[in-house]
Amino acid sequence: MLPYLLFPLVRFALWVFFRKLEVRGRDLVPAGRPLVLVANHPSVMLDVLLVAAFSPGPFPRFLGKTTLFKNRFYTFCLRRLGGIPVVRSQDPGARVGRNQDMLREACQTLKQGGSLCLFPEGLSEAGLRLRPLKPGAARIALRAEDEAGGQAGVCLVPVGLTYSAAGMFRSEVIVQFGEPLAAGDFLDAYRANHGQAAQELTEILCQRLRALTLHLDDPDLEESVQDLLAVYGEDVNPGPDTAMPHRLETWQGLAQATHFFARTDPDAVRGMAGRLRQYLEQLRQLNLEPRALAVGRPAPGLGHLALSLLLAPVALYGLLNNALPYVIPRLWARAYADEPEMWATVKLAVGAVAFPLYYALRMGLAYYLWGGAVALEYGVSLPLSGLLALYYKEHLLERWPLWQRLTAPRQRRFLLQTLAAERARLHADLDLLRDRYLALPPEERT
Repeated sequence: MLPYLLFPLVRFALWVFFRKLEVRGRDLVPAGRPLVLVANHPSVMLDVLLVAAFSPGPFPRFLGKTTLFKNRFYTFCLRRLGGIPVVRSQDPGARVGRNQDMLREACQTLKQGGSLCLFPEGLSEAGLRLRPLKPGAARIALRAEDEAGGQAGVCLVPVGLTYSAAGMFRSEVIVQFGEPLAAGDFLDAYRANHGQAAQELTEILCQRLRALTLHLDDPDLEESVQDLLAVYGEDVNPGPDTAMPHRLETWQGLAQATHFFARTDPDAVRGMAGRLRQYLEQLRQLNLEPRALAVGRPAPGLGHLALSLLLAPVALYGLLNNALPYVIPRLWARAYADEPEMWATVKLAVGAVAFPLYYALRMGLAYYLWGGAVALEYGVSLPLSGLLALYYKEHLLERWPLWQRLTAPRQRRFLLQTLAAERARLHADLDLLRDRYLALPPEERT
């Protein structure tokens, strides 16, 4: 019962953590069949929570590295949540032969109609790159299907996790479920040669998983693609003769175009990358978000101004009462400056403790000073005002830089006008590159 009690809270926490959270392809996942969910692994705990919270069917059991099970408290919690320890070859003192117990438990779960989730890259690493998959997921699925005499109906489902900025609060994420693969279709090959069949199935899974994520063959282009997505990703127009694609397809198209021009016109890529980097650095110096000066964004009107003034006192109340637990996770994450795959995990985990504890302390103080009724009302107001302050920042204050062109000191007005003009020039030049890329026959773009 524990997962089913916890995950409504987890879904709410994920909704708060991400500005946009999209889940696609759930209708592709077959109902009533044992599943092996195979996902990429760019962000340690967040990947687990996203797959667990939004996968259809029964709550999946997760395979986790044995180092997570060394602490008794962690072991108790992970076991109650269905965790299965797996020994990895890179773990200190690893004896991979001990994985026979893991294989038996995992196969038994599938034969009983349950679901598993694996991250077969073998480790978590932030970045826009899917590393080669290990064959463990395929081996488990094929072994369970074989032991059931081909009657288990095990399906492997690739799950792509794509973050716009892994580790950043209020960023975007896309959870994409792909076409399932029936393990029974590979059973004859498995009985003929276990290792070869598992490897072939793993290669197919890898191809499908790459199609569900934002994958770069050249990791040296990652910074340029991230900058391109920040400045151009939301505003790109696919062309007059092209239907507007989904956000993930847009990101993938921009990555493919970057690869193409890196091969055919590297000077253009270097020049554009330098301009994008300089533009984003100037925005950071002014403490502005990349979308603050978005092209074509309408200027705030009187209604916007009236709503801003009306909600300002409540938003200020929410800020003052939520600032401390909001800052604590950000400070804690600094200890992991060299491990970007840990940033989101640390922020979410620390925030999940800091906010309730802080609210409880404030309510306790209110109860001591004013009694139970006031403490209850005050406690309810804390999270609600915090959410309103978040809305105020994202939907009202983030358009404030446009107002500052008229109200800010002269130097800042000049900088804002200069940056807005530079963004317009960047968009115009990127549109020309887009048109040049789309004019090519599809076979020449790869």
